[in-house]
Amino acid sequence: MNESEYKNYKKAGDVLRKALKYALDNVEENSPLIEIASKIENIIRSYNAMPAFPVNISQNYVAAHYSPGIKDDSVIKKKAIVKIDIGVHINGYIADAAITISFDDSYEKLVKAAKEALKNVQEILKPGLSLGSIGKAVKSVADLYGVKPIANLTGHKIERYELHAGKSVPNVPSWNFSKVKEGEVYAVEPFMTNGEGLVIEGGNGHIYRVKSMRRLKDKELMNSLILIWEKYKSLPFSERWLKGTFKDPLSVLKKLIAVSRIHNYLMLIERKKGNVSQYEDTFIVHNDGAEPLARVLEL
Repeated sequence: MNESEYKNYKKAGDVLRKALKYALDNVEENSPLIEIASKIENIIRSYNAMPAFPVNISQNYVAAHYSPGIKDDSVIKKKAIVKIDIGVHINGYIADAAITISFDDSYEKLVKAAKEALKNVQEILKPGLSLGSIGKAVKSVADLYGVKPIANLTGHKIERYELHAGKSVPNVPSWNFSKVKEGEVYAVEPFMTNGEGLVIEGGNGHIYRVKSMRRLKDKELMNSLILIWEKYKSLPFSERWLKGTFKDPLSVLKKLIAVSRIHNYLMLIERKKGNVSQYEDTFIVHNDGAEPLARVLEL
């Protein structure tokens, strides 16, 4: 990693930390999700950075992949456990982090378990560590608190304009012998639940991503796809962000999904509807350890 890349990652992390701090200080019961997401995304833009994906606001048994849509009237529910997952990029260099905000003391174990698991991983992450052993570190904390890590949600290696760059970071022990290398960047995100420890797909999460730029016979639709690609490349985006680009964004997206050019993310929900917590930070791996970009554990 050269100095310019490092500076971009560091700036992305600094902006991300400001966005997370805003969420921590301002998210309350009955807050409209669309206002929270829009405000956080605008804070990111105000620092000459860009959202790396739409702000995810996932409540209770929804583990991930929910961002408010264009006509969303959802609010923060009473006594909810809320995951706020935010991504920031500077010229494609991405920092990704999440916090959990609880409005019910009964979720204390879930929140502490996810946060402590992230701390455990931060302390051991360095070159030569097998990715499978990270899952062991997460699971050991879950066992202490009497909760379960979500087995089919993982962290991920990050590269420029790529949120998921090939390597996965497990939340349970696994036979993943792939080694962490100096200069790599990883998002580590322990999810904890009082449910079964597995997620399944739910309803529309209002998050999209270009999955193919193969030419279309419909020139107008192809031009729409090109416009989206030029704005967001391979990164996820919100239907809300297309309001100024298209007269009817939902119609354009529906057509592009039908011809397999756009992927529509569905919510990920805990299979037994157990409540879910999450903590996440992005780490640059140095020769003697790992540097957290958003410093989530210090918030």
